[in-house]
Amino acid sequence: MFGRVRSVARRGKLVSREPIHEQILPHIRRDIVLNRWLPGERLPELDLCAEYGVSRTPLRDVLKILEVEGLVELQPHVGAVVTLMDSPDLAEKFEVMMNLEQAAAMTVAQLRSPAVLKEIQRLHRSMELAAKEAKIDQYYRLNDEFHRAIILGSANQTRARIHEILMSHVSRARNRANKHEGLTASSAEHHALIVQSILAGAAEAAGQAMREHLVEVTRGALSDVQAMQARG
Repeated sequence: MFGRVRSVARRGKLVSREPIHEQILPHIRRDIVLNRWLPGERLPELDLCAEYGVSRTPLRDVLKILEVEGLVELQPHVGAVVTLMDSPDLAEKFEVMMNLEQAAAMTVAQLRSPAVLKEIQRLHRSMELAAKEAKIDQYYRLNDEFHRAIILGSANQTRARIHEILMSHVSRARNRANKHEGLTASSAEHHALIVQSILAGAAEAAGQAMREHLVEVTRGALSDVQAMQARG
């Protein structure tokens, strides 16, 4: 697994006033979440330095942050290795995330901010189009934006911060399951019901629809992780 070689395109140095490691951190984190780098795989430091046009010092600063976040483990004489997915730990994270998103959906339905409602509708329409055209990766990227829009639309910064921390771990497992399962009719129905309930200002119905949707998502993601663990 550690010997796998990928060709990488040099992205060049990123231009920003932010420290270099803060500029490349979200990109490497996102690659782990999207399973470009799989559980148990070593991150190729030299390839990443070439890809981002940086030295090893800012890259190692990134890896230290990712270790604190629980996405990589820094192993002596090996380097940064993507952490394995642990089913019980993920189940706990999914449970907390489910509670956060259920509460957020209820709050958004109560607040009824025109800007938030417009954004949720836009994302939902885009998801429907992506599903119709079988653009799986685009659909699930929009799906993440849809759920995040509801969290941010609930106007609770503490909830948003906690949700962001959990999102990397939950999305990593969910993205693996999505590659195997594809799009499901029930997922589309759940999203439609969430949107309808929010637009109608039906807070309890919006929260219940969100919970039912995430129960199904959790079941699929954990089943995939458990199957992966069984294969060793």
